[in-house]
Amino acid sequence: MKKVALPWLFIAALVIGQGLSYLASPESWQSFFAAVPRIASMIAFWGPIIAIIAGAIVWAAMRLMGFDSLEAIRTESVEQNNPAPAILFTGVLIASILFLMLVIKP
Repeated sequence: MKKVALPWLFIAALVIGQGLSYLASPESWQSFFAAVPRIASMIAFWGPIIAIIAGAIVWAAMRLMGFDSLEAIRTESVEQNNPAPAILFTGVLIASILFLMLVIKP
């Protein structure tokens, strides 16, 4: 069996999904597609702001936990087998996504 490159699989899933969506309801698909520029502009506006806020939260939390650099975080997470830094990064990522979901209204 031949291996399919993962990006091509994602592209195929996107194209097939959009095709099925269009066939199921062309009017709804066109209204969603008409909103894409507005959504893209909201992401372009809010994305950097959210990245700065999330970065500040991560930086402050890491400083409060006693980490001075990314190398110290890596050492603690990998070599000393402490998941706290990874959990913190994951929590901030989830919080950022939730914030994006609140801010961006299609």
